[in-house]
Amino acid sequence: MIVLNLKMNFSADSIIQYEKYIKDKNVVVLPQYPYLLFFRNGEYSLGSQDVSKFSNGSYTGEVCAKALKGLGVKYCLVGHSERKEHFNETVNDFRMKMNNLNKYNIIPIYCINQTKEEYETDTDLKNIENQLEGIPDYTKYVVVAFEPTWMIGNLDETLDIEHINKVLIRIKSYLMERNVSHSIIYGGGVNIDNINTLKELSCIDGYIISSSALDVEEFDKLYSKLNNK
Repeated sequence: MIVLNLKMNFSADSIIQYEKYIKDKNVVVLPQYPYLLFFRNGEYSLGSQDVSKFSNGSYTGEVCAKALKGLGVKYCLVGHSERKEHFNETVNDFRMKMNNLNKYNIIPIYCINQTKEEYETDTDLKNIENQLEGIPDYTKYVVVAFEPTWMIGNLDETLDIEHINKVLIRIKSYLMERNVSHSIIYGGGVNIDNINTLKELSCIDGYIISSSALDVEEFDKLYSKLNNK
């Protein structure tokens, strides 16, 4: 599973060209809300970068799960570290969002984040489990993405594969104990230089790619490696 988080990038013209570029690629693409309609008929699956925690009502500026479903959205990102940092969203907010997505059979891509401080001090991974508690009861299927926040967009940090494996195994154990069908993916500085190392991770079903997804030449090389070409 290859998830492309495009964040607030591309103009209307350039996003049309980007859609043509990925049309035959087996990826999940997450464009900005205004560009969702440009992604209609490719091999890719369409995802949203966010959804409202409210199911309907007078919440100006919000976008509900029902509206996303009507645009053909199959996946939706929930709980990204940037939502916590810049919008003060909480685990309870994320639970509400996933409940709304579940009602419309949109698959949540739930981000489990870890700060550098937590990496250094939370040896029991309590914060990881606290975030996993946000997954609603009776969730049929969820994609859980582990994203160490200090690795996002940071080329100077070294991957701690042993630690990442430890987190992924804990996530998988938690989900299996609760009989939640799932996939587990990794995000945080995924690029052409470290993808061979990341492919050695256990319990891994894919990756979230952001910066390396924006340059089509760079992503072409990365996509080829991910598909063992």
